[in-house]
Formats: sequence, structure tokens, C-alpha cells
Amino acid sequence: MFTPINRIFLDNTQENRIVFYKSDVPVYFDEYMQDVAKYANHFVNNITDHKVVIYIPDDFYLFYVCFMAALQAGKDIILPALLTEQNAKPLFEMTNFLISDKFDSFTGFNIVNMNCENNIDWVFKDINERFLYFFTSGSTGTPKRIKKQFKMLAAEVAFHASNQKHLIDKKPVMVSSVAPYHMYGLLWRFFFPLANNIASDLDIVFTPEELQKKQSIYDKILFATTPSFLDGITRYQNQYIFKNNCIGIYSSGSLLQPKTSRDAYDMFGASPFEIFGSTETGGVASRKQKNGQEWTIFTPVNVTLTENNELLIESDFSCENPYLMSDIVEKTSENTFILKGRGDRMVKIAEERVSLPEIEDRLCEYKYIEKSYASAISSHDRNIICIIITLNDSGKENIIKNGRHQFIKELKQYLLNFFPNVVLPRKIRIVNTIPVNTQGKYIKSDINAMFESNLAEPIMQNIIKTDSNLSADLTFLKDSSYFNGHFPNHPILPGVIQIYFVLLLIKQYFNVEMNDYRILKLKFSNLILPDTLVHLDLKKIAKNEFTFDYYCGNKKYSSAKIVTKAG
Repeated sequence: MFTPINRIFLDNTQENRIVFYKSDVPVYFDEYMQDVAKYANHFVNNITDHKVVIYIPDDFYLFYVCFMAALQAGKDIILPALLTEQNAKPLFEMTNFLISDKFDSFTGFNIVNMNCENNIDWVFKDINERFLYFFTSGSTGTPKRIKKQFKMLAAEVAFHASNQKHLIDKKPVMVSSVAPYHMYGLLWRFFFPLANNIASDLDIVFTPEELQKKQSIYDKILFATTPSFLDGITRYQNQYIFKNNCIGIYSSGSLLQPKTSRDAYDMFGASPFEIFGSTETGGVASRKQKNGQEWTIFTPVNVTLTENNELLIESDFSCENPYLMSDIVEKTSENTFILKGRGDRMVKIAEERVSLPEIEDRLCEYKYIEKSYASAISSHDRNIICIIITLNDSGKENIIKNGRHQFIKELKQYLLNFFPNVVLPRKIRIVNTIPVNTQGKYIKSDINAMFESNLAEPIMQNIIKTDSNLSADLTFLKDSSYFNGHFPNHPILPGVIQIYFVLLLIKQYFNVEMNDYRILKLKFSNLILPDTLVHLDLKKIAKNEFTFDYYCGNKKYSSAKIVTKAG
């Protein structure tokens, strides 16, 4: 049974239905409704502004309670994905009230006390006219504030309720790898199941093992996730077998690679339902790549094209009508199109107008490349193209055999088939993974740091990743800069470089920032020479403790224990 999300506490009579699973324990609708009521009353009495910031990053049930309670209390909600002393100023310029269980004090904010009385009689109201404020990075990397009325999200939930009815009727449980602090997560892991009388698991899935556990608990699941999670999980598809009870996969945030989509279908038996849109416009179109690369426009959305073939959107989901998107498309029918790239990713190199997505597409067509990202940066008063690439298995074998310099020479020769010499990339970084955030969008600060560094990552093969272990074969290529001068005529891999890449892999594969750490029991037993194949075992032995061993067969090169406060 569908209930409009703006009237969920007015029209819903199924008070005994399960709405959430909290650590696998059911939470019923009447319990949730009572908690919303008492917090709504509390917020009316303790928040004098009509806006409030909500930042509850770890307790999703408390977040869901406070979110709906603040709206019921007549408050507009400001939703930061991350709140620190550094990024808070734009927020407390909007309001000085903060609902959070994270802080005892915070400069500039009046933190709302979370203790409130029980058994409140509350008159629930329609919340359609309230406003939400989201923050997205946008195309520049600078946080952009977006104001949306609740009725825009309610309209989108109602559309998807009709569109996904064939899956809703099977009574699955919603499982998710995304948090509810951006619009996609808010819509799909919170509003969509709540309005459609299906339960939502409150845990966030970080690893394949956690997803396997959820599949073992529930009869059927829907899975809300991102391209980055699917890419990571399909990379190790030979390690995992998943139950055949995932009846639907939702993905948004960035485009899903065709191979990842195919692999996900092979692993789960469900082709990912990709949603194209933006925070400003809401959902615009969808596709399942098993049916092709075309996007089908959602029926409530009206799409026209500008003279530059950019999308002009009108819908009840959008914060502005019409809204001009920077995406360039080719319409294939009245209600379908193919994405051709973004207009804001067209750059001038010398006198040449260059499409960065076209460079990425050509790179991914090259026989040795798996993924690519292209950027234009200013260097010595001119723009140059920089690229980051990851290699497939054949590419890794080629570069180990022939070296980095020869690989790059052949890559540039390939690109000359499509682009003039002035457009060829001047900086090329070959990495094991391109940094993305939880929404699958590129982390531009990390990417820029890669362009600024001259440390070439080792080539990683035979990667096996579990919750607590990472093992891989690494080759440190002889033409890497850290072999230069260490030592003349007898190059060896510096110990500091061995540790540096262990710290990098902890960040990449265990999502732990390595800003504050100690190294214990450090031991260097043998020298690592250029082009030597070494095996790395990296183990998470506690929440904030890791061990590593570099070795080959019975020959050990180095080992240590790393303790981090960020763990």
C-alpha cells in the first residue's frame, strides 16, 4: 500500500507494520511515529529559528526520527554530508541551531539537547510546504547549496512507487550502501520504502561480506548503491557467491561502466536500474544496460534540447523550471536519448576545442585500459591535458614487460589517431583505483594530488580483498622516480616508499585516513630491487591497527604494525 510521504503520519493505518530493521531487530511504525511526535514537540519548544541543521552521521534511526520531527515542528532542514569546523561557516550563516549527537559543543552553533519527554500527544500535519537544503560539489568542486521544497521529493517518490510496483509487491527489504544525507540516499533508502510499506534495514553495507549477511537474513532484498560500490564488488566476483534473492539494484551518482553492469547482472541476476539526474532536477531518466545504452525519460519529465544539444528539464521534481543541465545528448526518440558528455567539460587547448569525455572514451577503447579520467589544468600560463588511468590485466602484463616509458609512448601514438599532437596528455598517472566518494563521484582534491605527485604506484595483480585482509602481488617498475639516486648504479626501493604505499592502500581499500599514525615493530630484512615481484599481505587486526608484510616465497623484505587514531 502506498502512502504519500508528506502524509505518512496522517493516512497510514498500519501501525503494526515493520518500517525498519535496527541491527536486524524490527522497529514498528507506531514506535517510530511516537518517537517522531515527542521529538517534534521537543523541537518546537527548543528551536526558535525556522531553519535547523541536522547532522547525525552514525545513528540512522535517530536521524530518521529527527528529520521527520523537525519537519513536523515546522522547521526547514539543512543537510550537510560532513560537518567540521572548517566547512561549518556557510551553515551557521543560515542558522545557529544544530541537531546532532556528535558534538558536545561546536563553534557558532546552539546544539539542541537530545533529551525529551515521552508520551506526547502530537497533531501531525502535512509537510509538503517545508524546504530542504542540500550541498553538492557541482562541477567546480566548491560546495553548492540547493534549496528544494519537500513536495518535489514527495512527487518523485510517488512516481517511483508506480514505476517499481512490480518489485514492491514482492515485499522485499531495502538494503543500502549509501547514507541518507544526500538526495539519492534520502529518497531511496528512507522515503521510498517508508511510503511503500516495505521495511528498510538501517545498517549501511560497506563490504561484500556484509551484503551476503543481509541476503541471508531476508527473503528478498532491494539494494540501493552506487557505481563505485558495484565496481568494487564486481572486481572480486570470483571470490563471492551471492544468493539469488536481490530482486532489484538501484544506482546513481555517476555512470555505471558497461562491464560493471554486466558483471553485476551475472552476480545477482538483476541488471542495475541506473537513475540519471541531479539534486537540482531530481530524477530525469533511467536505463538498464542489459537493454542497451539509451536512457528512457521519466514520464513526468519534459525534456527539450538547446541549440547546443544540452538538456532543458521541466518537472515537478525540479527546484527550477525550466532547468538547464550541462549534459549534451543525442535524442534517439521522443522519450529516449544517449548521453554524449557534459558541456562544462569542453576545454580549449591552444586553439583546439576538446571534449574531456571524448578523451576518456577513446582511452577506455584502448586494449590495455580499464578506466580513465581526464582533466585540464593550467601550467605555465597554458592549459594542458592530464589523465589518470587504470589498467586491465593485459595492460598490467604489458607495462611490467616493457616498462612505463614504452607503455606511455605507445598510448600517445594510439591517441594521435583521434587528436592532434597539441591535445595529447602532458601528465599521465597510472593508478590502481581512481578516487571516488560514497556517491561514486570523483574526489577532485585527491585526483589533483595525484597529478601533483611524481610517485608512480606499483602495478598490482592478483588482488584479494576481504573485510580484514588485502593481499596482492606488486611490481615496482624500474623507471619509477623513487629508484633514481637510491643508490647510483645499485637502485633499491626506499623503505619510506614501502611504507607510503601501505598507508595509501589502507586509505583506498579500508577507507581509513592516515593522518595520525604510529609505526611499530618495523623491520627491513632484504632489499627490493627494481622490477622485483613482491607479495603484500595487509591485515586489519583491530579497529585502528594494521600489520603488513612484503615477501616473496620464503624471502621476507619488510614488516611492521601500524596504529592509527583514524581507524
